[in-house]
This record gives sequence, C-alpha cells and structure tokens, in this order.
Amino acid sequence: MMTESPINRMQELWRCQPVEGIKMSVEEIRNRATKFENKIFWRNVREYIAGVITIVVLGISFAGANDLLSCAASGLLIAGMVYVMYQLHRRGAAKTTPTAVAAGPSLAFYRGELKRQRDLSASVWSWYLGPFVPGLVFSAIASAAHDLHLHHIAVVTFWYVLIAAFFVFVWRLNARATRCLERTIADLGSAE
Repeated sequence: MMTESPINRMQELWRCQPVEGIKMSVEEIRNRATKFENKIFWRNVREYIAGVITIVVLGISFAGANDLLSCAASGLLIAGMVYVMYQLHRRGAAKTTPTAVAAGPSLAFYRGELKRQRDLSASVWSWYLGPFVPGLVFSAIASAAHDLHLHHIAVVTFWYVLIAAFFVFVWRLNARATRCLERTIADLGSAE
C-alpha cells in the first residue's frame, strides 16, 4: 500500500485552511462598483458605435444588392445587429451605483451587477454571436450563387474562416471575462 506523499499532504492542508474574509469599507465598495459601472458604460459605448457603423455599411450593401439572396443576407445581418444592440441595452446596461447606503446594500448591489454581467458574458452565443449566423449563411449562399470559380470560392472560404475565428475569439474573451467575474464574486463572498 502506497502512502500519500508529503507534497500532496501539504497541498491538501493549504487547500483546507480557513480563509480570512476580505475587509472593505463602504467607500471602497462604492469605489469598486463605480469603477465597474464606468467600465461597463464605456464597453457599451464602443459596442453601440461599432453597431451603428455596421448597420450603415450593411444598409449601403442592402441598397446596392442586385439579387434577393444578397438583400436577404444584408437584411438579416442588420436585424441581427439591431437585436444585439437591443440585448446589450436591455441586459447589459450599466446601473448607477447607489450613493448613500450602508455596506450591506452597497455590497449586494455590486455583487448583483457582477452577476448580471457574468450571466451576460456567459450567454454570448445566444444574444451576441447567434443572431448573425442566419445572415452569414445567406451571405455565403449568395456569394456561392454568384461565382463558382475556384478562386472566388477560395476567397469566400478565407473570409468565412476569419469570421469563424473571430467568433471563437469573442467567445473565448467572454469566457475569460466570465471566469474573472466569478472570481470577483467569490472574493466578495468572503467580504461579508
């Protein structure tokens, strides 16, 4: 029978030791919540600006389309962008930090905002990436219908591989943000 190594025992002792809670003043909680609120506000401003630019470009594409498939693709992509902007506003808008409250309500507000943003980033496929898929599929079909030459197919494939890579990048970026938010929420749990 093998005995447990000293390193494993030390790791287990370290893992099981009691954790001392983090002490935060009301002002520190409020400052963290305000900083988080500003970060979310500016993230949303960037997303709204990118969304408006995308809608304008797709609108020009829609107006200049010569066939029904291209019009449908542009229209679906515009609808997807409008849906994303709506969801970002509805589910991801920064809420104003309350000013004159005690530590408990301030901490509860801050934790609630962290959880709300965590849930938003964890569900990025359903509200941020997924709405673009129908338009991208129609766009790929429209591109294939226009020109079946090998060079054209290679160029279209290259662009869709880049789009897929961008989707994976956005998903991983949001998964990382979700993990960071979960750690912050867990750290706040020890502050109570």
